[in-house]
Amino acid sequence: MMGDSEIKNLLERANAQVHIDEARKKKAHQAMMMEMEKQKINKQRIEMRMSIKNILLQQFYYMDKLFFYIYGGLICLGIIFIAVLQYTGVSQNEIITVCMAGAGILSITSIGVIDKMFFGKMAELGASCYFNTKQCVAAWIVISGMVNVVVLFLLAGYLNGFWRVGLLQVGLYILTPYLLSGMIALGILSMETGKKHSFLFVISGFLMSIGYGVIGAIPGIMFTAANRIWTAVFILSLLLFVIQIKRLFNRMEKGDVLCMN
Repeated sequence: MMGDSEIKNLLERANAQVHIDEARKKKAHQAMMMEMEKQKINKQRIEMRMSIKNILLQQFYYMDKLFFYIYGGLICLGIIFIAVLQYTGVSQNEIITVCMAGAGILSITSIGVIDKMFFGKMAELGASCYFNTKQCVAAWIVISGMVNVVVLFLLAGYLNGFWRVGLLQVGLYILTPYLLSGMIALGILSMETGKKHSFLFVISGFLMSIGYGVIGAIPGIMFTAANRIWTAVFILSLLLFVIQIKRLFNRMEKGDVLCMN
């Protein structure tokens, strides 16, 4: 049996007898390098196509944008309505009450969009592509939450600048109704009845607006002395709002929240 060194010597002597065409060798090397470069470019294209950014853009391009338009239209109408009220001579408490109701409607609308956009028309797309429904809902909550915070910040600046209301008070007056309404909307979304009957979101928004009007009519409720009450309600609402979101995601993981529309 031959050893490794003997086999190596036989191969070297055999290679020495083979005539190598340098031109063809160079041509084969160039072809191999071109193929490697082509594979590298194809790999980069695949990675680019599979990037999270591009997947999000593609899903946004194909999804139904009607509710985006409705959501944006409500924000614009609310801003116009508040601007008109400024020139009609309403009192400070009245404009604050209107802003409270607007914050509540904004919160309920952003949660109500989840019902139609994801559980009705986006769940299959989310489950069959890169993202599942839970991830899509979480992304919408984050995006709409950022938009809502900007809008509420503008409302706070408006009340502080034109009506001389303290920023702390403004934050409590606007964020507390926002969280309360969001908590109610998430509760509706978690119920099977809520998923089947979307008008419950509209009814809840209407009733909550009436409730904020009643609260705004309570004597002394907008005074600095009531800040402790507002702070306590705000903290409690924030905790319940977080619990509701966690509860919704847990139900989605268990398969309790399905495409019911």
